[in-house]
Amino acid sequence: MLFSNINGINKKKIVILPHNNPDGDALGSSLALLFYFRKLKHDVDLISSTEYSESFQWLPGSKDIIVFSEHTRHLVETKIINSDYVFIIDFNNLSRIDKIRDIFLCSKAKKILIDHHPLPFYFDFMFSDSTVPATSILVFRFISDMNNLDKIDKKIATCLYVGLMTDTGFFRFPSMTSETHFIAGKLIEKGIDIDYIYNNLQEKYNENRLKLLSKVLKKLKVIQKYRTAYTSIETSDINFFSYKPGDTEGFITYGLGIKNIVFSVLFFEEKEKSHIKISFRSKGNFDVNKFARKHFRGGGHKNASGGISEKSLSESIKYFLSILPNYYKNLMFSI
Repeated sequence: MLFSNINGINKKKIVILPHNNPDGDALGSSLALLFYFRKLKHDVDLISSTEYSESFQWLPGSKDIIVFSEHTRHLVETKIINSDYVFIIDFNNLSRIDKIRDIFLCSKAKKILIDHHPLPFYFDFMFSDSTVPATSILVFRFISDMNNLDKIDKKIATCLYVGLMTDTGFFRFPSMTSETHFIAGKLIEKGIDIDYIYNNLQEKYNENRLKLLSKVLKKLKVIQKYRTAYTSIETSDINFFSYKPGDTEGFITYGLGIKNIVFSVLFFEEKEKSHIKISFRSKGNFDVNKFARKHFRGGGHKNASGGISEKSLSESIKYFLSILPNYYKNLMFSI
């Protein structure tokens, strides 16, 4: 039913929603769909509930993204409320679009989920598979299921390839599958410039970002007994170093680069937020998805997750350290 309606001759109003602070997979998947639906002659808008990192501004179609603000509120409301379909991309919890959540819930549009995170909420149509390493794989499958792989051009392929690269750690994370390589090969056949993509994804260290990273690394604490590393960012840090969305991307992985460390945590005291944002990364069998869900109202993947704390930064860290001993065996025997 969905495929026939979207593949049909009647023009539809479609809105595409990635999660807050969209990463490479969320943006790549969303932009790929934007171009794809435009090829089908639909009226399509891509709306981001927050700003996105300037390191992705080179992506095809990025200038067409509508970023929610007080200035664009009426436009965003109009687009979402009057849409026929809303596509939820790379998230399955409405807290990930908190600024426009109420607008989304007021829309009577059919809601379609395309996402690879576990424990999805129910929507009208679901393209959900937590075993794949990137949502861009599911977008490729979605286009394939509509028998429209021939409509994937260089722009669409570039966006999907960025999604594959960023969510697989440049094709090196253990979540990699043979399907991922197969799809990457199909995208390469569309004439994408791999060197251009790689260089743009690597060129993300402006002066202020490096200074902020230096501050974060100075605060890095290592607890060898629990094979854990953690650090933090305070509001004063991001004010001093002219923080922009996306500037902290990749900071958390430095802890995992330390010998014998399997658990890395970053506490982030965001501007104008009443809570502390926390990122979790792990190696091997230590499940940070379960850890985040149990203790920090979060979730994500087995080795990459996030959560929040309503406590102050210092109290959040203190609480984290108090529960860490409960995971001694899990951490010591993680491989």
